Amino acid sequence: MGRSPVVVDALAVGAHHLTLTRTGWTPEDLAVAIAPAQTQTTSVVLVRDGTSTSEGPGTIAVHSAEKLGLVTVDGQPAPAAKDGTIPVSAGTHDVTIAVAQGKQTRTVTVYPQTRTDVVLGTDAAPRTIVIAPADDYLPVSAVHLDGTRLGVHYGGHDVVAHLGTTTYTIDGRATAYDAPPTLIRNRVYLPLELLTMLTLRDKK
Repeated sequence: MGRSPVVVDALAVGAHHLTLTRTGWTPEDLAVAIAPAQTQTTSVVLVRDGTSTSEGPGTIAVHSAEKLGLVTVDGQPAPAAKDGTIPVSAGTHDVTIAVAQGKQTRTVTVYPQTRTDVVLGTDAAPRTIVIAPADDYLPVSAVHLDGTRLGVHYGGHDVVAHLGTTTYTIDGRATAYDAPPTLIRNRVYLPLELLTMLTLRDKK
């Protein structure tokens, strides 16, 4: 889903399991129960596993109910290994997958010796919305909130949006995201996809 802390929206009511992983730390599984019209919060402290895996490549695994066509990573063909994963260097990559409806592109961050899963949804399936605190990715000075109007200036990009509205104006062009800017405990949360785009140049 992304880097914690994150807010995962559009989950079905009922029980869910979350897995938290970090290279060099012991993974933890959490069970959460989602009730209608409520926000469920949870936290966990990871424990170091005693290994050192700060360097090295990672892998990408693409999952889809449809038959996949050509997969490219950063514009280059990326054949999968025997286990179905694509070996890549650690860092941020643009993954483009050819499917029956056309091409879909995802921007993903790969960590050393860690598998990053890319899941392609269908129009019939609800899409999970992931938002994250803007101040975890951007300097505080880059984000300005004036009433419901939100302005972001960072990395050569200018973003204008409004709380509760899913349309963002990025460098003068209107773009729709799955989640609006959200204010939670006086912190601005933005779609993880947007934050990744804004910080892409920093990570490469």
